[in-house]
Amino acid sequence: MKLIPLNCRQCGAPLSVPEDVRHVTCLHCGTQLAVVREGAAAYTEILEQLERRTTNVEVRLDALQRQHLVNQLDQDWYEDREQYYVRTKEGRTYLPSKIEAVFYAGGALVVAVIVAAIFITMDDPTGRARGFGILASLFLGVVGLGGSALLYRKRAAYDEAEKHYLLRRAELTGEG
Repeated sequence: MKLIPLNCRQCGAPLSVPEDVRHVTCLHCGTQLAVVREGAAAYTEILEQLERRTTNVEVRLDALQRQHLVNQLDQDWYEDREQYYVRTKEGRTYLPSKIEAVFYAGGALVVAVIVAAIFITMDDPTGRARGFGILASLFLGVVGLGGSALLYRKRAAYDEAEKHYLLRRAELTGEG
């Protein structure tokens, strides 16, 4: 068995260790050492220092992994939230609000009532205008309420998805 001459990193005392040994304790000061080999050279490192460096590297790696997950989550949310937006005739997109949906429903009902009132008050002996007016006002009311419900559901779904996104982000960043 071949012995390698080394010195203790703590006290400088000479050490002779077998070439296949990876850890040794200095007989002079009791420091635990790691035997490091780089090519033909060999030296000792204090294990506590190695452990601190390893721990620091692990902490930084964990932070980088978390940051990568946060960045991926942010990117996914940026892409996913588009499905909750509404596109106007001009091509502009916006996020509907629940208040907008309620006003939209109210406006549709007001228009439906006005149309019904106009046709009901018409002087039509056959009654066809009244029937057409009532059907038209019902159609306007149903379409208006349906559109309003769609806007409201889109916003409610967005709010729920955003809540889940923010909770997951807080989990990853430790801010929750």
